[in-house]
Amino acid sequence: MQTRVYYEDTDAGGVVYHTNYIKFCERARSEIFFQNNIPMDENGYFIVKSLSCEFIKSAMLGDLLDIKTKVIELKKVSATLNQTIYKNDIKIFEANITIVYMVKGKISKIPQEKAAFFL
Repeated sequence: MQTRVYYEDTDAGGVVYHTNYIKFCERARSEIFFQNNIPMDENGYFIVKSLSCEFIKSAMLGDLLDIKTKVIELKKVSATLNQTIYKNDIKIFEANITIVYMVKGKISKIPQEKAAFFL
């Protein structure tokens, strides 16, 4: 997914505020689900269980960013993803994110049709 850095993403100096890199990754994950017609509603959805990230370089107001997502591991109730943000083909941010599948507030087995996306 590609996104542009807008004023609302930055601090007073035009540098992307650190939490917005996580928001960019969330949007990229959501977009993957939307593009693959994977519904997320009260009958089943993913939430973030854990997140580790590395801020490598800064992005600035107006920059175009590419967010790439790879599946690292798929388990019965969770998936671990690697999400990397690039600016001009240079890695500026990287996160490993574990998401778990929930149904009605309880961790549940990922249904086959949703697990197939991760394979």
